[in-house]
Amino acid sequence: MAIFVSKYDHCLWEMLLRHRAGELPCNIEHIISNHDDLRPVADTFGVPYSVFPVTKETKSDQEQKQVQLLTEKNIDLVVLARYMQVLSPHFCNSYPNRIINIHHSFLPAFMGASPYHRAHERGVKLIGATAHYATVDLDEGPIIEQDITRVSHRDDVKDLVRKGRTLEKNVLVSAVKAHLEDRILVHKNKCIVFGE
Repeated sequence: MAIFVSKYDHCLWEMLLRHRAGELPCNIEHIISNHDDLRPVADTFGVPYSVFPVTKETKSDQEQKQVQLLTEKNIDLVVLARYMQVLSPHFCNSYPNRIINIHHSFLPAFMGASPYHRAHERGVKLIGATAHYATVDLDEGPIIEQDITRVSHRDDVKDLVRKGRTLEKNVLVSAVKAHLEDRILVHKNKCIVFGE
């Protein structure tokens, strides 16, 4: 497995801690990022960490280098642990049903960027997190796992983000665990997930 991250660390910490506790039956071979910020986390767990800075001009070349590294390391699962880049169709199609993304909303609500801000603006009473297989259609891949928590008018955006982070890390670990334990069947754009 390879984990892709940007600057948010909560999902990465959870994945690495749960792996160390023996809850994720895999080898975490590499952490890949577009920023150097989370290298100390990788160093704490002794996992190699590579940075591929992404700009509009370099995105295609950097993705090719990432795919090359994944191929060299025989990576069979990519986990997007709050990796804040949209993957190209080539990348997604290279790993069908083998890229798990965590989205910080209860899909299909609030796809794309800033879902907590948009949820706050709408006055929602529930927020959620969704783990799904990444496809060429942003945030529309087969859903593996979801969870929600209640919010109220007293919660500001910071409260929604704080509550959401707990959901995100747990939903992501649950989805990855189901994938690793071969408990998921994908049919069209749906996942059938069998219990433990």
